[in-house]
Amino acid sequence: MHDERVGRFLERLEEVDGTFPLSDAKLAQIKNSERTVVIEEDGSVVAVGVVAEHPQLDGSRHWSVETALDPGLRFVQFENRLLSSALGLVPGGKQVSVWSQRHSLDHALADTGFVVVRELAYMTVQLPIDSTCGDRVTRMLRSSDTDSILAINRAAFSSHREAASLDSGEFTDLLDQPGLGPEGFLVMEDDNEILGFCWTRVNATRDGEIFRVAVSPHVQGQGLGRALVIAGFNHLATEPDVTRGTLWVDLSNTAAVNLYRDLGMVDTLINREFERPIF
Repeated sequence: MHDERVGRFLERLEEVDGTFPLSDAKLAQIKNSERTVVIEEDGSVVAVGVVAEHPQLDGSRHWSVETALDPGLRFVQFENRLLSSALGLVPGGKQVSVWSQRHSLDHALADTGFVVVRELAYMTVQLPIDSTCGDRVTRMLRSSDTDSILAINRAAFSSHREAASLDSGEFTDLLDQPGLGPEGFLVMEDDNEILGFCWTRVNATRDGEIFRVAVSPHVQGQGLGRALVIAGFNHLATEPDVTRGTLWVDLSNTAAVNLYRDLGMVDTLINREFERPIF
């Protein structure tokens, strides 16, 4: 696989679309030829499909697919070609979901029997935001925090099959990725108990992103989520040339959506998860 050309292709799509075309879980698989398909035309990369396996809390495994496609080829016929190649990397008989940010892929998926099961909104806001996080104090991540962070993440994202599967290995791998290091990981604690966290980064387009935010279920409803989001955006606003804050949110999480809109965030993109029903 031509890693540098694939990387440049994905970066170009980020410039065109305003958001990176693959999630971090899929990006971590990009060098694995058994998990990635690359389509070239005239010596140039025009499409990439990646699959990832996500262990679930009940011991099962969930497979998911993401694709990236050149803007000039975003029509149903080519989407079907790319989709077929990517799905071919998933072991037979396994339940699989496909994420789509493109109308052409939406139509291709619908034509092959897939239906929408989840929608994520990409929300943005100008930084700095005009809000304070009160007297809540955050600190940077410590190596001794890992077990508590993973436990909070599992509980907070129990209904999200991919986010909830975060384990110590993936956590370490993500912290090693550009921009996702511990310097952007804010931890909130009280009396030595970790209550929640806000994981931030500055991406290649100099947007300040809240990559993940979570509060321990037993302290939810106390305004800690709002405080963590504000602390995260306040932290990002101190980075050079960062004037826009971003995050992804599940549209079914109405409390979170309302919180973000109350902070001035607006929806700019929808990412849909499709599944094919098993009868």
